[in-house]
Amino acid sequence: MAGRRHAVLVYTPHAAAYDFGPEHPLRPERVTATLDLAREAGVLTPDDVLEPAPASRDELLLVHEPAYLDAVARLAQDPGAVDGWPEAARYGFTSDDNRPFRGMDRAAAVLAGGTLTAARAVMEGHASHAFHPSGGLHHAQATRASGFCIYNDAAVAIAALLREHEAKVLYVDFDAHHGDGVQAAFYDDPRVLTLSFHETGRYLFPGTGEVVELGTGAGTGFSINVPVTAFTNDASWLEAVEALLPGAAERFMPDVIVSQHGVDGHVWDPLSHLHLTTRAFQRQAALVHELAHRLCDGRWVATGGGGYAWFRVVPRAWTMLWAEMAGRPLPERVPRAWIVRWQPRDPEPLPDAWLDGEEVAPPVPRQPQITLENRATVARVRELAMSAPLRQAFRWGPAPGGRFPPRPGGARLERLDTPRGRLYLRESAPPSFVRRLRVDEGMTAFARRPDLAQALLRRIAGDPDGTVAIAHTPEGRIVGQVSVAPVDGRWAGLDGIYELALEVSRNWRGLGLAQRLLAFTLAAPEYEDIILLAMGYSWHWDLEGTGLSAFQYRDMLVRLLRRFGFDSYATDEPEIAADAANVLLARVGSRVPHDLYEEFYQRLLRPAAWRLF
Repeated sequence: MAGRRHAVLVYTPHAAAYDFGPEHPLRPERVTATLDLAREAGVLTPDDVLEPAPASRDELLLVHEPAYLDAVARLAQDPGAVDGWPEAARYGFTSDDNRPFRGMDRAAAVLAGGTLTAARAVMEGHASHAFHPSGGLHHAQATRASGFCIYNDAAVAIAALLREHEAKVLYVDFDAHHGDGVQAAFYDDPRVLTLSFHETGRYLFPGTGEVVELGTGAGTGFSINVPVTAFTNDASWLEAVEALLPGAAERFMPDVIVSQHGVDGHVWDPLSHLHLTTRAFQRQAALVHELAHRLCDGRWVATGGGGYAWFRVVPRAWTMLWAEMAGRPLPERVPRAWIVRWQPRDPEPLPDAWLDGEEVAPPVPRQPQITLENRATVARVRELAMSAPLRQAFRWGPAPGGRFPPRPGGARLERLDTPRGRLYLRESAPPSFVRRLRVDEGMTAFARRPDLAQALLRRIAGDPDGTVAIAHTPEGRIVGQVSVAPVDGRWAGLDGIYELALEVSRNWRGLGLAQRLLAFTLAAPEYEDIILLAMGYSWHWDLEGTGLSAFQYRDMLVRLLRRFGFDSYATDEPEIAADAANVLLARVGSRVPHDLYEEFYQRLLRPAAWRLF
């Protein structure tokens, strides 16, 4: 692509405002020291640097809840209020880890905007690779600050890529601490595979990241955790990374890789118990680089993360990462001029070698046992998270208890270009994705207000017995939906009978979108195993805006649904019989068991039933 750069480094001096104070472990100087070292080593030029804008409130809402953003803004104005505001604890702002500071809302938005800028630069074709060293704040939750992290920049960027590009994202986390916030943000979404290598949470914050944390709903099997034992060395760590990362990436086939390169697993780091060196960091960066080119046309977004040996470890490790991304050779030794500038900031001697020697992390007596324990963990990950039986069980199979079965291999996606702009049609949208979208103001048929419509769609998407197919713009606005949920009332309790609801925003009508949505949805083979009911019409909230009578409106919808195998049935079911303009339509799948159809037919009328032709 013309104008596509090989790599960009995203940075702004405003990132230094993200500062919890001089005694806090997370110091902004570690990033400025990194950039200074990269320049001194001759691998970073001014033309490489891309300055980001802060993330907007709407962008932060892709991951964080409005009440949490309001709490951050309140404490940013008056940090001292934290001790007198009982609600502060609920938002994670009472510990020394996350002590509020003035202007923290803006500072955190700058860091989130940096990873957003990096991700968009890669996905929009401006660069193959992008590195945001100030990012990697992977612990922040939707409603809570955690582990020095206020806004989860990686999750915000990934959510934007899902919405704007419908991308499949592989997120790889090498921090010593589990990437819990990113995992939580996409725990139900099969478009994001999160893979975290970290020290076991038995003795380390945040205490999560066990092998059995596999995801939920449609996202089951798309969260992979590799908790290694304390005092793990380079050889055992890299053995786990190389055993699992390439295979997971190849099976997932991402559109882009987002990686978090926390270096707090180094033997000199004060906040973990791992015994890694810069040799491990160099190898894992090279492996991600190779996978990015082999699997997703080079699209790779890297962030910083943890690292609390501010000057002895972080600048060397992240400069090596940038040199790997940029394809530029490092000098033989760490430049002497850089060591002279920064040595006064550290009581320990700064190394002049990029790669640590063996003496930096001598073997511990338990090393053979640690290696065996880590191999057992890798074997368990392969058995659970990467096993074909588990993936098959959660992707396809008979629908136990009448549950609507997930699609094999994940949800389908179709791109639709219309005279009013591009749309994405997506089946089986997970609740977390629906939450990140906004319902168009023209979607008023079932809930009258867009916010209520979104709540309704989220509820159906979160029901294991229901599913939602949506049409949305790249900007994240839902303009059409087909939802399928278990039927209630007269047919409640019958496995294999579901109710279908269809709606297209009045702002997007006249484009054939309703027909395209129905064709897209009903192309899934599982609809041949069930009976679909479509009921009502005279009570739709948007009827009065159509200019049609209730009977004309009904006839329009009947004509549409008949094209897809729906037939009209007479019934005395109270909700249908309440208005002469109402109708019951049913589509009987070609593989529906005869006894299910007979039971449905018998319940149409009490005591008799007949079909209208």
